[in-house]
Amino acid sequence: MQRSWGENTLAARFRSILSRLARVWALASGRDSLADVHSEIKFYEEVRVWMAKYDAMDRQNRGEPVPEDIQRLLASLIDSSTATGDVLDIYEAAGMPKPSLEDLTSEFVEKTQKARNPQLAIEALRAMLVDESTAVTRHNIVRQRAFSERIAELMNKYTNQQLTSAEVIAELVALAKDVAKEAQRGETFEPPLRSDELAVYDAIAHNESAVNVQGEDTLAQIARELVQVMRRDVRTDWTVRDDVRAKLRSSIKRLLVKYKYPPDQQPGAIKLVMEQMESLAPKFAAERAA
Repeated sequence: MQRSWGENTLAARFRSILSRLARVWALASGRDSLADVHSEIKFYEEVRVWMAKYDAMDRQNRGEPVPEDIQRLLASLIDSSTATGDVLDIYEAAGMPKPSLEDLTSEFVEKTQKARNPQLAIEALRAMLVDESTAVTRHNIVRQRAFSERIAELMNKYTNQQLTSAEVIAELVALAKDVAKEAQRGETFEPPLRSDELAVYDAIAHNESAVNVQGEDTLAQIARELVQVMRRDVRTDWTVRDDVRAKLRSSIKRLLVKYKYPPDQQPGAIKLVMEQMESLAPKFAAERAA
């Protein structure tokens, strides 16, 4: 099979070795003389499952398709790993407590850094961060991408040996604290921004020069009015109707001009707001139908 997982990195070489080990074990696992290594082989097979999951999730977070060979491998690995009904608890295997956004103390960091399997501890933290950041930034494409990029950057630095296990654990915990604060970020505005308004605010505040020129309060007011426009005009089929999309673009531009949004930044802002609207549209359509 042609390998589509990229260059000859340490991870790629490790996957190749695990693949050969799996084939050998499939042939020899029935031998009584190998009973002593069964648990060790099972551990490496579970690592292989988590690596496949990470590859797939990382590509999805970057908006890239998951190659068919990775999908097939992931499906087969998950099927084989769950067939016995005995799935590895990654936190127990790592020798660490299950991570929680509510309990990321210095003691937690220290204990996790001393986990007997730091690689699994790092994967457990990464998986928790992906799940929590996805949940807290639901429908907010700007913040979803921001957290995804920060997680990917940390993991890349670790993979490239720019960070030690202890350092990347500390960085992941620090990032987790930012994720924990994300749910309350809208409350820092006066009046507070709802989650949909905050998502639109992030779209128009994505350009720092616009924030510097107009200030957060003005951009927050633009976001509130844009959400009103969305609730009024967005329908389930709006993404395939050129007339509705044109009307929305026109409404967005009028609001930006009204509040003197930097003209050279308007095209990018309109594009990002339209993209954000596509994410929020199903929610508004469902609310209207209820």
